[in-house]
Amino acid sequence: MEAYEYLEKIRAAAPRVHCITNYVTAHDVANMILACGANPVMADEPQEMGEITAHAGALALNMGTPGERREQAMLAAGKAANANGIPVLLDPVGVGASTFRRKMAEELLQAVTFTAIRGNMSEIRTLSELAEKKAAGAAGGVDVRPVDVVTEETLAEAVTFVKAVSKRLGAVVAVTGAIDLVSDGQQCVVIRGGREEMSRVTGTGCQLSGLAAAFLAVARNMEAPAGSTGGNTAGGAACAARGMEAVAAAVCVMNAAGEIAWEQRGLCGGNASYGTGIIDAVYRMDQKMLEGRIRYEVR
Repeated sequence: MEAYEYLEKIRAAAPRVHCITNYVTAHDVANMILACGANPVMADEPQEMGEITAHAGALALNMGTPGERREQAMLAAGKAANANGIPVLLDPVGVGASTFRRKMAEELLQAVTFTAIRGNMSEIRTLSELAEKKAAGAAGGVDVRPVDVVTEETLAEAVTFVKAVSKRLGAVVAVTGAIDLVSDGQQCVVIRGGREEMSRVTGTGCQLSGLAAAFLAVARNMEAPAGSTGGNTAGGAACAARGMEAVAAAVCVMNAAGEIAWEQRGLCGGNASYGTGIIDAVYRMDQKMLEGRIRYEVR
């Protein structure tokens, strides 16, 4: 996996990434997309979704601050993306926190074909239960439940679960946390890296989803890896084959940025400046900066 290759292609092509994201993190998501070399569009008016999304290279849908109007925008944008072969990424923030969020997620899963879905383990478990019609009761807020944290002891079980969820949902599934997992249903990339302190910055997960969408935008124009069959076809056959690699590469870049920003923090550096430093690290990222920081295995 050549993570830097994706950054080079994004910087050369400057794809447009349409994000319907939450208002808490929209500013930082837009800056992260700019930092990697892509162009963000943060439109969320339902009446213009068909036109806006049709001209995008990828679409990212984030459920962090849900509402009926926002759901209508997501449904319209998702359908437009599917109709135009544009990859779609779902970030089901806090999906288990309320009945409204679970219903919204269920409707999105029924109406839109997703190329990739990124969340913490608790969010992905809730989506899996929704797909099996088993969801009942609240399952927490936006943070992962302690019981769902992936550790070395639970890794094998988690890998099996994520592969099964990817098959069930027909999308690349990325579970991010202490150990990151990205699966296309056949294989699972196990990624180690980043910093625990990244969880103290609001919106690093949302930024990663925007970054991954940019990586998917260029993946749709890359040749499929030799011998790859791909799984999901949302975003075109090449994107289906490259989807797992693209999302995993985005996770690796984000982890590297978190490490670099932490090492370069100033004497009074806190979570606010650290968050800005992560974006700056992506902006300045080159191949040398990534050396020794891409740590993964495929299971």
